[in-house]
Amino acid sequence: GIIFFALTGIGLSGPIFLIDLILSDIIDEDEVNTGTRREAGYYGIKAFFYKFSTIFVFLTISLVFTSVGWTVYEPDKVTPEVIFGLQALMAIFPAIALGISYIFIYKYPLHSEKLIEVKEKLRKIHDEKRSKL
Repeated sequence: GIIFFALTGIGLSGPIFLIDLILSDIIDEDEVNTGTRREAGYYGIKAFFYKFSTIFVFLTISLVFTSVGWTVYEPDKVTPEVIFGLQALMAIFPAIALGISYIFIYKYPLHSEKLIEVKEKLRKIHDEKRSKL
C-alpha cells in the first residue's frame, strides 16, 4: 500500500510542480516580447482555469451519478452500473485528462534551444535595466 500511494503521490505532485515552472517560462517569454512583466494576469488566468476545472469535476461527477442511477448510497442496492460509474470516475476520466495533458505538453513550444534563447534575451534585458539604475 505504501509503495502504491508513494507512486500516486509522485504522479499527483508532478503537475502541481510543473505548472508553475511552465508558467514562469511563459511569463519570461512574454516579457521578452513585450518588455513588460505581467505575472498577475497570468496567475489570474491560472486561477480561473483552476476554478473552472473544479466546476467541471463536479459536473462530471453529477452527470455520472445521475446516468447510473446513484442517488443515496445503500450498500445492499449497489448495481453493476453504479460500480462502473465509480470506476469510470476513478480511472477512465483521469486517463482521458492525462491523455489530453500529454498532447498539450507535447505541443508546448518553449523547450531546448528556444527556451535557452528566451532566457538569454531576458538576461540581456535585465542587464540593460540594471545598468540604467
